[in-house]
Amino acid sequence: MEVTGFFVEVFEGAVKGLFLALWLIGSAIPIFFLTRILHDRFRRKRRVRKLIDSSKRSEAWTLRSFSLLRGLATEMEFAQMRISIELLSALSLFLFCVGVFGVNTAVHALHQEFTTGTDRLVHVNAWFLSIFIGILLAGLPSFYVKFRVQKKRHRIALRMIMLVQNLIGHYNYTLTIAEVLAKSSATMPYDVKSEWHRLVLSLHMQTTEEALYDFARRIDNRWSDDLADLLIMGAHYGMDITDALHKLVSGMQTAKRNEEKRMAMITVYRIGTMVMVGFAFFVVLFNIYADRLNYRHYFMEQGGKAILAFSTAVMFISLVLVVRAGRKSF
Repeated sequence: MEVTGFFVEVFEGAVKGLFLALWLIGSAIPIFFLTRILHDRFRRKRRVRKLIDSSKRSEAWTLRSFSLLRGLATEMEFAQMRISIELLSALSLFLFCVGVFGVNTAVHALHQEFTTGTDRLVHVNAWFLSIFIGILLAGLPSFYVKFRVQKKRHRIALRMIMLVQNLIGHYNYTLTIAEVLAKSSATMPYDVKSEWHRLVLSLHMQTTEEALYDFARRIDNRWSDDLADLLIMGAHYGMDITDALHKLVSGMQTAKRNEEKRMAMITVYRIGTMVMVGFAFFVVLFNIYADRLNYRHYFMEQGGKAILAFSTAVMFISLVLVVRAGRKSF
């Protein structure tokens, strides 16, 4: 019964913080839209007054105006996620508010349950820790997107040999690059098809160099860079690059075994990091339940609060390192 009561107290505190966060979000959304409407109205009036030429008019402000969110939106499109960047941002804001207000309220609920004597009269300031945890929770949707992108790029990396072999089967140096890529499109591996179709379309709207380098950047492995260089060389000089493509396949076959091992290690690292994040919260709650004095150590002493904040920062950095570790190699 004591265990049940303990977790009920924590849950009730978190729910109070959650409803407070929902109230804040519900209040902020109408204010945001009202501010945007007024901003657009004043901007239109300024346009009329200044007689700005239509070709120089600024675009309406959106979340994609921020380079960070614009890059995240591009990655979501690459990962073929069906939600918008606006919805993802709203989810991050929601989780941030849940982290800040939910954790702070839960800490005060624990304060009433596990402190004795004069400690009950001491005001606990948990905002600093709550903000750290809020930032960690707010980053989880973005990390999920990064992991989805990473997973797709790994699948594409393992199909690069099939991609180049398929390209060799359709390659003819007398044809243009756009014609060769369009011919090979139908028989491309499934994991690569969406990006390959995008590349074929881009060749009609961009220069060959821009389209191929954009494809290599989105795929994000060194073999795609080499493939782009070879195709650009063949298009620029009109030379037969079949032998060079065969050498590229040989190089990829040699490197594939090591890449599979690296990807397996990264997968274990990613799962282990996520388990570590969840387990860290459980350990704190269990220690408080096992010994009431641990509450004072964690939330009332400066050293304990610093340790919790530092641990949260370490978990956030670990998630960043997981994303960084899975970047370009094969």
